Parts: sequence; structure tokens; C-alpha cells
Amino acid sequence: MVSYFRSILPSRIFLLILLFLAIQLPLYLLFTGGTVQELYFMLVGERLADGFAMYRQLYDDTAPISAMVYWLVDLLAGRSILTYRLVAIALLLLQALSFNSILNRYQAFATKNYIPALLYLVLGSVTYEFGMLTPLLIGHTFVILSMPYLITVSREGIENNRLFVGGFILGLAALCYLPLGLYLLVGIFAVLLFASNTFRSILLMLCGFLFPYAVLLTFYFYTDTLDEFLVMHLFRPWQFKVAFAMPPADLAKLMLLPVLVLVFSLLSSLSLPQRLVFQVKFQQVMWVWLLVAVLLSISRDEISANTFILLLPTIAYFGVFLFTSNMKRWIMNLAFMLLFTAALLIRYRDVLGLSTPLISEETIPDTPVNARVLVLGPDARYYIQNKPATPYLDWQLAQRDFGRLDTYSALFNIYQNFKAEQPDYIIVDKALMQQLQYKLPAIFSNYSLTDKAGIYRLKQ
Repeated sequence: MVSYFRSILPSRIFLLILLFLAIQLPLYLLFTGGTVQELYFMLVGERLADGFAMYRQLYDDTAPISAMVYWLVDLLAGRSILTYRLVAIALLLLQALSFNSILNRYQAFATKNYIPALLYLVLGSVTYEFGMLTPLLIGHTFVILSMPYLITVSREGIENNRLFVGGFILGLAALCYLPLGLYLLVGIFAVLLFASNTFRSILLMLCGFLFPYAVLLTFYFYTDTLDEFLVMHLFRPWQFKVAFAMPPADLAKLMLLPVLVLVFSLLSSLSLPQRLVFQVKFQQVMWVWLLVAVLLSISRDEISANTFILLLPTIAYFGVFLFTSNMKRWIMNLAFMLLFTAALLIRYRDVLGLSTPLISEETIPDTPVNARVLVLGPDARYYIQNKPATPYLDWQLAQRDFGRLDTYSALFNIYQNFKAEQPDYIIVDKALMQQLQYKLPAIFSNYSLTDKAGIYRLKQ
């Protein structure tokens, strides 16, 4: 099967797209329930679509471009989990085809082929988390799109304004998910390898990277949201701690296949004979790309399966060496079929009864329906059948006010936000509600406890 994609005929692209959709779509049609993380993205888009301003009337650390994507999706389809997943699938497909096109266009290998896109899409289908419309997935698309501008400079060994464009696209990637700005290290390394005037070239790329930030900072300055933007976007995402969204053993089992393919591919690339100078230097750039991807994996609040989407470009690149080596064709096809079968088994392990469901309906707490709700806690499931009210969507960011009730500024902020928008229901711990009713009686004395513990209703 893999030998079929060693050709660059247009029919290969058509079959590649069909194969990818055949892997992806059945799981999403069988399981219509979303996850809490996907719900959170929908809440961001919904609140923006209702006319509230990011960072000023919505306290959240979602980067500006990602928030804009969620806003556009909500305008088009509302809370449609299928729409979110279809957009994510389209972005994953765009990444694979763009990356493969770049490798073929600049002759990164001895022969042109579609094996990189094949590996990208097959291993990108191992888990449904790769198909979630996360800020990381959105920003990673811009990282891939910036690649030809950096590679052209490195291949030609000259300096031109394409470096500015490459830096600009990387700036857009950082505006989707800030830690992706670390891919500037890949660009800087390429400049050091190939450019004749490295200092000027690096400055040109950095100027391109900073340009979208300069425009955005100017906008937030004139809309009096600059402080909130700096706190919620520029400073908060840099956590550099290791926390796991699932048990490490389960995550290791889920990611074992992609990591094994990467390891064997790296070993295959090291055993090959010397190639063209450009191809050798391009491979060195991809080694730096791999190191940056590993560094990025620990820069998030938590490590989950979708973090490993950062490894897909390096797996796709180095995997070509594994599947174009001197092994016999039938052995190569057999190895890929085993890889393909393993990927399907992991993705559909719930359907086959091999484990608990990959995507399951979240248990909805006993809560009102179709109301404006504020959850003063980490449980976002209360929003499944309700709309969020007030800017306090992210509980950790809400601690800036609700965690400092002994300060005047925090009480004033809470008062101002509730005067502008009062939720119909507040889900809150009893002890915290007593503090709020004591310190801000003008607002919180209007709420009375319902027959459900922790749920307070606005008095009529």
C-alpha cells in the first residue's frame, strides 16, 4: 500500500483524502457527544458571538486568533460539535498536504512522493484528540504554512523579504497559541546555517514576528484592554510544569505507536548514505524542529494526547527514510499495513470493546436549563444546557477577584461586572457565597438557595 504513494500522480491525493475521511468520520458519526474541553471552546465562541469583548468582558487566556475562529464557527453553526470537528479535520488535512507539498517542491528527498502526507494523516488519526479544534491545532497550521518562506531562504542562501513573511506567519501562530512562538528557534537555526548576513536576516524575521503583536497591542491600548491582554495572553500560558490530563500510563499506551515510528524513522535516517548538501542541512533543521516540539510539550498547563500533534511533521519527514529504505517492497508494504492496522485498533478500541469509550457523553449535573449561569468553580458541565454569564468563565482567572475578597479592587471589579450582567443562577460553594453576601450585599443578597445544594437563583 505504501508503495502506491511513492508516485506523485494526482489520483494519489484523491485516494489519500478518501482514506483519511474513511478513518476519521465514522467515529464522529457513531459518537456525537463532546468533551468538557470542546465545550469550553464553544462557550468562548458563543460569548464572543453574543457581542462581548475578549479579555475585557470574557476573562480567558485563549489567544486572539483562536478566539476569533471559535467566534466565527459559533456565528455559522452555534454549538455544533460536528462542525468543530469537521473544521479540525480540514486543518489537519491542510497541514499534511501543505507539509508534503513543501517537501516535494524543495526536493527534501531524492524522489518526490506522498508518503509524508500518508504518515501524517494515518498517525494523526490515532486518537480523536488530534481532531479537536484546539488553539494548538489552529496555531500549528500557521507553523506549517510558514515553512516554505524559511526554507526558500535557506536553500537559496540569500536574504529577502520572504523572511519577514515567514516571521509574520509565525507571529500569527503565536497569536493562536503563544508557546508556538518557540518555533522562532527553528527559523533562527536555519538563518545561522544558510544566510550570508545572519544578524540582518534574524532581525528581519523577528520584525515580521513582532508586527502582528504591535498591531494588536495598539488595538488593545486604544480599547483600554491592554493590561488584561498582557496578563491573560502574554504571561499566563508559560507554565513549564508537568501535569497530565490523563494517567501517564494510559497516555504512554496511546502514544506508543507514534513514538515507536519516530524512533525507528530516526534510526533509519542515521543509517543512510550521504545526500545532497541542502538535504543534509534540511535534515538538521528538522532535528531542531523535533527538539522544539519536545520543549513545547512541557510548556502547557497539562500534557494530553493532543500535545503530540507537534510530533507529526517530524514523524512524516523522518518516516520517509524508514519506508523508502532498501528493504524489499513486500516487507515495506507489510510493515505499513501493520502500522495502519494498529492505528485503526487504537482509534476504534472502544467500538471493538478493547477499552472504555474514547468519546463519551459527559454526565450533566442536576441544573437548570436554558438559563444564564455562572459557575464559581472548575466544573464547566453546568454550561452544557445553559449560557455563561459575566466575564468569569475561567475559574483560575476568576481567582484574581474571588480569591482576593479582602481587597477593595477585587470587590469593586466583581460589583461592576455583576451590575452590568446578572446571571439567573450561580453555582457556588456555600462558604464562598456567604462571604459574597456579607461583603457585597447589594448584589448577592438578591440570590436565594434552591432545593439543590450549591445552586442559587436570582430573586424575581
